[in-house]
Amino acid sequence: MKTTCPGELKKLYRQGRVLPFIGAGASISVNWRSDNGEKNGPSWSKVIDEACRQLGYDDPDLLRYRGTDLQILEYFGTKIGNFAPLTNWLVRRLDAPDEAIKRSTIHCALARMMKCSKFYTTNYDDFIERAIRLSGRTVQVVSGERDMGGSGNEVEVVKFHGDFNSPNQMVFSEGHYYQRMRLEDPLDLKLRSDLLGRAAVFIGYSFRDLNIGYLFDFLNAMLKTLPNNPSGRRAYIIVHNPSDFEYTLFRRRNMDVIPTFGDDRTLGIVEAIDDLIS
Repeated sequence: MKTTCPGELKKLYRQGRVLPFIGAGASISVNWRSDNGEKNGPSWSKVIDEACRQLGYDDPDLLRYRGTDLQILEYFGTKIGNFAPLTNWLVRRLDAPDEAIKRSTIHCALARMMKCSKFYTTNYDDFIERAIRLSGRTVQVVSGERDMGGSGNEVEVVKFHGDFNSPNQMVFSEGHYYQRMRLEDPLDLKLRSDLLGRAAVFIGYSFRDLNIGYLFDFLNAMLKTLPNNPSGRRAYIIVHNPSDFEYTLFRRRNMDVIPTFGDDRTLGIVEAIDDLIS
């Protein structure tokens, strides 16, 4: 079954009123070969597995039985004293060469979203900004207030959960999430501003992502429906092989599901993006 984006979303895109929000599903699609063998952007699950390993647990399920992923990271930060060992591991796992970015069909598709002047991501890697730069556009990375106020001619890539250049602002643990859920950080204020008159499109997320929950509670509580949009939808999400479960719970949050189908999730995301910009 072919992916079909809502006509109203396509219209918003042509007007430059779409705000892409990129999750870990995009990073996982990047693959490359290094001296240590084949690599790809690590999933959230692999990050938790590594945190458990560094804590001395060979079987991560022993900790998962006792708490959530974010609680495991809270435990990690408390026991180790900081997140440096985990972020250092991540840096080594995310050393993709430019050729790998060029081969990533998702990142190439994101770079083709020429009507989008702002991209948000909860990923820590630099894959999105590199893909856009490789396509010939100028990029301003925003991970804090100090990065705001560019010339206006750049494509903004907003690191909503920080990045390796701003380790103190990285959102890792349950405590970090609770702090961010207050939505009082300069990046939260920027999001409110950037969403005015725009619709968010979430790419590379699943319903299990905590990001989805608090962001959409924010969208519904603060901004309600999008003016001049026939359905009033403020947000859309690309979901692979969705069931009634996803349709029902996302629509309850005033989000429209853009379904993709088949065995290849990456291909589905690319087809959805290409349909949006067509």
